[in-house]
Amino acid sequence: MMRQMRNILIGLFCLAAIVTGCQANETSSGQPNQAASSASSASGKGAETSLLRIGWQDGGFPSPFAFSASGPGGFLRNSFLFDTLTWKDEQGVIPWLAKSWEVSDDGLVYTFELEQGVKWHDGQDFTADDVVFSFAYYKQHPFMWTGDVSLIKDVQKIDEHTVRFVLHQKYAPFLSDLVGIVPVIPQHIWENVDKPLEFREPAALVGTGPYLLKEYDEASGQYLFEANENFFKGDVVVKQIAYLNVQNRVLALQQNEIDAGMVMNYREVEMMQKEGFDVIKSAPTGSAVRVTFNLEHPQLKDKRLRQALAYALDREEMARKLTGGEPMVGNAGIIPPDSPWYNDKVKQYAYDPEEAKRILDELGYPANAEGVREALRLNVMVSSTSQEAQMMQEMLKKVGIELNIQQVDAATFAAAMGENKYDMAITGHIGLSGDPDFLRLWFLGKASNTLAARGKTFDHPQFQKLAEEQMSELDPAKRKAIVDEMQNILADELPTLVLYHRPFYFLHKKNQFAGWFNTYGGIADGIPLWDNKGAFVDDRS
Repeated sequence: MMRQMRNILIGLFCLAAIVTGCQANETSSGQPNQAASSASSASGKGAETSLLRIGWQDGGFPSPFAFSASGPGGFLRNSFLFDTLTWKDEQGVIPWLAKSWEVSDDGLVYTFELEQGVKWHDGQDFTADDVVFSFAYYKQHPFMWTGDVSLIKDVQKIDEHTVRFVLHQKYAPFLSDLVGIVPVIPQHIWENVDKPLEFREPAALVGTGPYLLKEYDEASGQYLFEANENFFKGDVVVKQIAYLNVQNRVLALQQNEIDAGMVMNYREVEMMQKEGFDVIKSAPTGSAVRVTFNLEHPQLKDKRLRQALAYALDREEMARKLTGGEPMVGNAGIIPPDSPWYNDKVKQYAYDPEEAKRILDELGYPANAEGVREALRLNVMVSSTSQEAQMMQEMLKKVGIELNIQQVDAATFAAAMGENKYDMAITGHIGLSGDPDFLRLWFLGKASNTLAARGKTFDHPQFQKLAEEQMSELDPAKRKAIVDEMQNILADELPTLVLYHRPFYFLHKKNQFAGWFNTYGGIADGIPLWDNKGAFVDDRS
């Protein structure tokens, strides 16, 4: 069955290539033929595009319970099929399945008026019962992404198109990070499903979203979505979207195998711009590459050692070499400088090897005649070849620290992180420019991403107290002050050290589709990518 599906999918992609790409491949220059590289003459929102081919890796079976949570792809593919009460665009939170809402004075009750006339993909009516059912079901079977439904005390049906949420406590990012993330599912399908992770029938993908999944090839990790012609928010202007799991996105763009794709290498961006591609840079950056310290390590549990390491690393040089463009050195308080939640007064660690040596001497790690601090040998774990680790090795060597690079496969890496069996690890994260509640999730052990140290807690009572306070503070200014103090603590304690904030770049061609935009604070809980389903819907229709 799976082989048959794969063959069908390959056939569809080949057909698409015949329609869209062959003429480009036949050009003598070998460059993509802009007129032929897409079956569209679309130029922006509202103009129809028949097919977009986007480069990305597999995100798993896109039901709300089976997609992969190891990266944003699974969540985004799921969001094409399923809708939430709210969503986000360039400006912030917008109505989606809920067309309006009211909040009680005490911040504990949200009453949503739902859109009317909404149909599930199978033609059934969407009603308030589906909303009530969904959040009850998620308490038994958690959604694969973030969105803490345990904060919800009750969901009540007021009438067919009105629901009321009652919270256990005030939750400042409720609209963006809970009902803007957790999708509504059809009661008439899921009420009969006891094992949602194993439910892989076509009905598992019935949502209200702007797309239906036409094909998914599990072996190759490729998808083909087809527009929902009855979508309630408006016309879906991109009729088909294919996600192709190509090995090299730049090469695939040059060879007209895909129409758009994200890259991180600025040199490639400069090269592709010269070849006629358009580029969007993630703004705000929303991403970071960081060193996670094992706080149970007998030596690294001392924050003075972590501070010495911070002084010993020339992170500005690292950012300049690895990101190009305008390097953004990692904030010791974690939140990127281009976020409205950034504390510009937080303690930083400018490159100062002499200060690093002074602290190391003070800690009792003397250098021998060869300049090596024999009592301090550390490991850094990585899951792939890491330029960051190699640069760290050279930089730490200058202050007498021998750093061993441990490269392991992804599964071993995740297991070691989960079991705290490492000294230091280098990880990349997104979501840093969304709501600052991510700091609570990371450091109170509630992050869904295992690489954010799920299940482990930063043992700092004052930080924990502030983390709980900020989530319930509805006054933005007062909440900002609390988040500022959290950053001060993180910068002093350094449970993690952000090496640099990593910009993403999206390569595309405006003449194929010009509706791409940066979502305010990132899609959902801060995903700094561009496949926001709102870009493909003309809500003026």
